[in-house]
Amino acid sequence: MKNERILGTVALAALLLFFGAGPAAAQEVRYSWLDMSVLAQDVDRGGVQVPVPGQSVEVNANDGSGVRFRGSLGTWKNMYLLVSYGSTDIDVDAIITNDQGVFETNDEFDFTTIRGGIGVKWSIFQQTDLFAEVTYDSTDLDFGSFAGENFDADAQDVGAALGFRTMFGDHFEMKVEGRYTQVGDVELNTLEFDNDTLFSVGFAWEVIRGFSIVGDYESGQFSSYGLGFRLDLSED
Repeated sequence: MKNERILGTVALAALLLFFGAGPAAAQEVRYSWLDMSVLAQDVDRGGVQVPVPGQSVEVNANDGSGVRFRGSLGTWKNMYLLVSYGSTDIDVDAIITNDQGVFETNDEFDFTTIRGGIGVKWSIFQQTDLFAEVTYDSTDLDFGSFAGENFDADAQDVGAALGFRTMFGDHFEMKVEGRYTQVGDVELNTLEFDNDTLFSVGFAWEVIRGFSIVGDYESGQFSSYGLGFRLDLSED
């Protein structure tokens, strides 16, 4: 499955480069903007704990929804700053087993991700940029408690990304990215974090000057869909 994602990303990147090299003049890729998206998240994790003798709690996290805020600020020459904050409410089912019987219940938990860092871009063509980013990533799962258990987990570590952004004419942009993070996965039985490699594809469609509809999909251990809007800040 991972090889298929890699081949798909490479193929799409090649397609972007092919069209980005076209002769038609177009607006250059921008690096100063703010956006907000509605986010659908898939966690799909489970674990079991025994908070007290004779009682076990099994949880299964599913999917959920929330919001994500992102920003980018072009600073000097080919460098820019970036930040991303996502918060989703994930559905979780629980089974509590003790000497009184087996009890099923459900609730929601908070899943929060934060990224911040610096990027560098290289203009391959007038309409296409290659970019690389180094970030500091944070992942936080706040389950609360059903019956004395504690599945809460959080960790922070470094990450990196590499990708392409290209303009199709003056109003439509596509982005392909591969991203690595040290806090991209978690084992709920041990509450230990692991690394992950994620691949994403996204678009921005400028409907009026400075205002764009944006959307993206990111595959990984925690996959997500986003749809929202972007406000471009003038770089002229």
